[in-house]
Amino acid sequence: MKNLLKGMAVLALCLTFSCASQKPLGLAGSNWTLINNNLHQIEGPAAGSNSAMAFRVYRSGAPSKSTFAKWCGEFKIARVIDMAGTAKNHELAFQAQGICPDIKVIYSEQQDPYVPVSREFLEFFDQEIQKAKSDNVGILFRCTSGSHRAGRLAAYYQMKYQGLSPEQAINEMNKNGVMMPVYEETLVHQVYALNDYIQNRPCSQAKAYCVKMETEK
Repeated sequence: MKNLLKGMAVLALCLTFSCASQKPLGLAGSNWTLINNNLHQIEGPAAGSNSAMAFRVYRSGAPSKSTFAKWCGEFKIARVIDMAGTAKNHELAFQAQGICPDIKVIYSEQQDPYVPVSREFLEFFDQEIQKAKSDNVGILFRCTSGSHRAGRLAAYYQMKYQGLSPEQAINEMNKNGVMMPVYEETLVHQVYALNDYIQNRPCSQAKAYCVKMETEK
């Protein structure tokens, strides 16, 4: 928790000051953007206001009201996984104002980028991906900036479902993130550990970076 608070404090300073109007040199990846709160589509056909509902996968930061309105209208998103635990201040608050009322927040818990995701969460995520694919709807997962927790899960998705190598997944994570050096050491090890999990082999990283059951310490 101490490391999480430190990282979030640095990120908040970046977003409040040096990142407010332009991409901060040396702090943000080449694809990180304030446009639509750093939303990126990683699976499915191109979306648009006139496009049909389809299986699409997105990663993002926490949405502003104007961006959230695009989630149902332009991006055709039906389900949301919130890894920052802040849906009550974003998605649910905007829905209370009548915006995108049909989007379902299926998970809203605060994850820590320094703590590996659990086996239970990955099983839940895989099930929801399969449900979204079967139902032919869009699904989005997010954190706060769309960089670290979202980047970690995007790496998992792209290694498991798109065949990226750990190195390619790490490169994508860094390109789409901001303040990545703050989390680089832990996230890189976690991505390699996630690949071991995907390949159903023993974790090659230190225990602190490995996928575990929620009951394990």
